[in-house]
This record gives sequence, structure tokens and C-alpha cells, in this order.
Amino acid sequence: MDPNSAINHAIWVIDGHPQSGSLGSALAAKYAEGARQAGHEVRLTVLRELQFDYNTPQEALEPDLAAAQEALQWCRHVTVIYPNWWGTYPALFKAFLDRILLPGFAFQVEEKGWKGLLSGRSAQIITTMDTPFWVYRWILGAPGIRAMVRATFGFCGIKPVHVKLFGPVHASTPAQRQDWLGEVFRMGLAAEQAIRPPRGTRIKAWLAVARPQFYPFPLLVLATGAVAAAATLDHPVRTAPLVLAAGCAILLELFTVLTNELHDQETDRRNRNAGLFTGGSRVLVDGRLTAPQLETARRLAAGFLIVLASVLAFLVSSHALIIGGLVLTGWLLGHQYSAGPLRLSYRGWGELDVAFTHSFLVAALGWVSQGGPWNSAIPWGLTAAIFVSVLPSIILAGVPDRGADRAAGKNTLVVRWGVRRASFTAMAAAAAAMILKSVTSSGGPLSPWLTGAALVHGLILLGGLWVLSRRPQPDKIDGVLVLALTFMVWFALEPFLAYITGIPSTE
Repeated sequence: MDPNSAINHAIWVIDGHPQSGSLGSALAAKYAEGARQAGHEVRLTVLRELQFDYNTPQEALEPDLAAAQEALQWCRHVTVIYPNWWGTYPALFKAFLDRILLPGFAFQVEEKGWKGLLSGRSAQIITTMDTPFWVYRWILGAPGIRAMVRATFGFCGIKPVHVKLFGPVHASTPAQRQDWLGEVFRMGLAAEQAIRPPRGTRIKAWLAVARPQFYPFPLLVLATGAVAAAATLDHPVRTAPLVLAAGCAILLELFTVLTNELHDQETDRRNRNAGLFTGGSRVLVDGRLTAPQLETARRLAAGFLIVLASVLAFLVSSHALIIGGLVLTGWLLGHQYSAGPLRLSYRGWGELDVAFTHSFLVAALGWVSQGGPWNSAIPWGLTAAIFVSVLPSIILAGVPDRGADRAAGKNTLVVRWGVRRASFTAMAAAAAAMILKSVTSSGGPLSPWLTGAALVHGLILLGGLWVLSRRPQPDKIDGVLVLALTFMVWFALEPFLAYITGIPSTE
């Protein structure tokens, strides 16, 4: 592999010229040669050699077209080379696109419009023509290019799309054609530059894979454990240990989501219902980042976690072993959530894993960061209601993903039990959380109001879950999922506000 090529990409080159011996075919071969020399894995498909009917019904795919669909799913970048005929492209190339870019494969119809299903791929269009460029662009409006970039590739989610025009061919000299062949060979060598997303896109991809929406709740639970310890021991919250504990919680969450991204690629690739809290960030599926990059980030997160946990254990030396045990437990549960050998989320235990780490584990970490006695029952009492309040949201998160999870062998509770039974389980957890909250109060001045709000919210959630249980094949459940996610906040907010009023303001 060329050392200048950082990543080995899968590239599909399509020779769309109907005639053999053409300049376009020579350009396709040269591009493929350059890409292979750069270390990329390349497949070259010559359309005129394929056997398929232009007008066969969409349901019937000949073997050559089935192989073409497989190549499109396989590739990270597609390069098409075709001649400009009558302002667009030959009938062979148009028929090929008509036959393989089918609904359910290249796009799908949704309630609010259309959704491209081929995102995560970039494209290069190379066109030969006899029309002068200025006529094609400014008088004719480049109809073929516009159709390919916007109405075909763009519609199916393929972007960015780069365009290169060669011509006029009829007036070109042999030397000029050799120059064009050399230029296309260099384009193949530099294919990585066309595939690599812009810097701003990469920043957005790193933010997406970090899943920042997952951090506020465990940090609130951790702060609840910390203020409970400070109030119980009658001293102000110690800032440095709290900040270090929060850093450990953030790094544990980051390590977990990165591990999940790496080990959930199969279900993410199949998932058509991904959302803000479901289906992963899709940065690997969409090609915005690579698995080696995520693995490096994951190792860095683990390394920084060790450093922060060590400093925290040094500052709170009386609880050093407990801190080490909690962090190690969080790391193991985060790793084994989707990685082997346990793969808890694939065995129906992932929901309990998430509920435990986002309740007792982080509350206990906050508790001991303030010197709270390790054998106290207070952290357990604080987090019992939190634990069961988390279950509805994590159960519901499997509903939109269930088809992809089932196909990938990920046996979440929804996959194992079905939507109806899973909805009833979520209802039972929500009811249990409401009962626990009604009989346990932290005693703050706002506790009656917050407890009442939690109960009202819970009743609304129960109604939403009942409606969900009656729906035959629910995919989009944004409303009830938001209800479940906001429901659990009350159970950490009420004790946090109650305990914070009992903390001394000065040492």
C-alpha cells in the first residue's frame, strides 16, 4: 500500500460507455489502476458486458444487477465514467441506474418526504463530451451533471460528489488524450482526497460519535450522590474530587459509546430508523470516521480514565480501593455491553446494564468522592427509584432498532419479547418508580411538588406506553421516547435539590 494513502478504501469504478475501445473505457481502466496502486480495494464494472433487461419489472433482478447492488453496498466511494450524449448519458447507463436504485435499497418513502439510504459514500463523475464546456455549462445548464449530482446521487444520500469533464473529444490530439489518461490515473492515486470529508464535517462527526446527549443525566445522578454525602457528613461539597469524579463518569460514558459504535456496526448498517437516542451515531456506517480512528479515541478515553481515577483515589485516599473498584466495574460493564465475551446487550441484559451504571454506579462514585462511608445504605436508597425509572427509556430505545437488531443477532428485550410485552415491562418499571417515589422522599421544601410532577408525568407516560402496546408495527416512537427520557430526570432532580439545601456553605 502507498504510504501516502492513510486508509484503504473500497472503491467501485463503473465504465458506463456502451462501446468498447472508447476513451471513456480507457479512462475508467486508468482510474482503477491508479486507485489500486494507492492501496485501495477496487472493483471495475463494465456496463456493456452485463446481461440485464432495460424494462424488466423492478422486483426481478438479474444476477449481474444483484451483484451491482452488492458492490454499491460494499463500496465507500463510487466513480462513474460515461460519455455526454444528448446532454445527459447513454440509455445503457440510465437503464442501469433505473434498475438498481430501487425503493427500499437506495431510498425510502417516509411520512414527511424521502430518505436516501446510501449515505456514507462519496462519488466521482468523469464525463467525456464533444460539446464545448462553456456551451454545456452556461447555455445548456449541464443537465446530465445536475441530474446525477442532485437528483440521483444526492437524492440517495451519496455525497460529496466531485465532477471532472474531458473534451471536446473530437478535436483532441493523441498527446492530449494521453494527458487526460495521466490525469485520471493521478485522480485514482489521490482518491483518498475525494473521499475524505471536509474538516468541519469531521468535527461534527466526532461530536456525533461522542453522543453528548447521553451525559447530562449520569452527571446529575453523580452530583446527587455527592451532595447527599456532603449533607450527611455536614461539610461543603469538595470541588476537586467532584470534578474528577465527573470526569471519570464522562470518560466511562465516552468509552462505552465508542465501544458500542465499533461492535454495533452490523445492526447500525441495517438500521433505517436511527434517531438522536437510538441506532448509534452512524459515523462508521456513513463513512465520516473510520474504525481505527474510533479505536484510537477509545484507548485515549481509557487512558485518561486511569489518570483521573488515580488522582481521585489519591485525593480521597481513605476510599481509594472503592473508587478503583467502581471505575473498574464501570469500565467492564461499558466494554461488555456490546463487546465480547459477554456482549450483554446481545443477550437481553443490556437494559439492566445501562440502568445500573446510570443509577447506583455513578451515584456511588459521587458519594465516595465526598468521603461518604462505603458501607452506607444511603446511595442505594437514593438510586432505587432512579434505577427503575431508567428502564422504560432504555427498553423503548430498542423499538425503532428491533428489525436491524434481530437481523444482526442482537437480542434486546424488544427483540426477545416483542413490542407489546416490552411495552408492558416498561409500564411496570414506570409504575414501580412512581410507587418508590411516593413512599420515599428526601424531605426538601420542593420535594412534594417534584414528587407530584413525577407522578403526573408517569401517568402520562403510562398512557403513551399503553397506546404503543396497541400499535402493530411501530417504528417512529419519538413522542413516547421523549416522555420516558424526561420522566427519569425527576428521580435524580428531587433528591439533588433536597440535599443541596442541607449542605453548609463554608468549611
